Amino acid sequence: MSASTADILLGIDTEFGIADDEPDIRGRTPMRLAWARLRRDKVSMAALGFVIFICLVGVFAPVLTWLIGHGPNTEYPNIGLTIFGHPVPPSRTFLLGTDDLGRDVLSRLIYGARVSLEVGVGATVLATVLGVAAGLISGYYGGMLDAFIARFMDILLAFPILLFALALVARFGPSLTLILLVIAFFEWPLIGRLVRGQVIALREREFVEAARAAGSSNLRIMFVDITPNLIALAVVYATLLIPVNIVLEATLSYLGLGIQPPTASWGNMIAEAQNGDLYTIAWWMLVFPCVALFLTTLAFNLLGDGLRDALDPRHGRSNLLGGKTR
Repeated sequence: MSASTADILLGIDTEFGIADDEPDIRGRTPMRLAWARLRRDKVSMAALGFVIFICLVGVFAPVLTWLIGHGPNTEYPNIGLTIFGHPVPPSRTFLLGTDDLGRDVLSRLIYGARVSLEVGVGATVLATVLGVAAGLISGYYGGMLDAFIARFMDILLAFPILLFALALVARFGPSLTLILLVIAFFEWPLIGRLVRGQVIALREREFVEAARAAGSSNLRIMFVDITPNLIALAVVYATLLIPVNIVLEATLSYLGLGIQPPTASWGNMIAEAQNGDLYTIAWWMLVFPCVALFLTTLAFNLLGDGLRDALDPRHGRSNLLGGKTR
């Protein structure tokens, strides 16, 4: 077609409004579609905003405490305690009050967020990697290998994780690394069983058969063809595991077998508030760590539900929250 002919057609289209009214049709990837669904879920977006906020608080904890002017472990016996030795209530100097040693509750709360996220996110990432790898191998190869891995996962799931963690911590001493490894070791079967069932269904699909016919190796089929179909499942359940791990770390710290003082943790802050009758005269020592723990776990749970609905619109409430799905 010559340039003059194209100009004539363009002029006709513009005159009759064809070019202006023609919609811009573009293909959207599954991730863009999922993000579009998630954005219409106001509850999930609010939860995502709070998760980002608490993550930033944990990452920039040293900067925030420097701006506040109070270190998390610095004691202020002169201004942080009353003449009777009681904690100081919330004020302009200590925005959330002080604890029984005259330490700033806000600074300790900020550093407690860092510890909770380190355990929650770190243990979840490790458990997800192990669970996806084990479920992928078990579901794809089947046979005796599948039976062995599946039974091993069943055995781990039968253990009471809290009691086993208490026994290990009592034997080897409390440490952040030990808590993280124990949680990850006993939780990877949760994701492994889900991934195994998904892989068993995927290995008989047409695209896997086509890859075999094209001469692809088993490793290529597993990690190039099947693994991308497991990402959504792994992301959703990892998001739901994070609050579980945060609460488990807080439980161990509350029992005195997790993060040890003076390192701040929401669990040991709650435990310290219940020493004697402190919670009756210093309610802020108990309320603020409990609120932080509650809001963080709630936000991760709501975000996980929203991701599940966005990544799999056939199940959930996506269509009820934002109109029609394109």
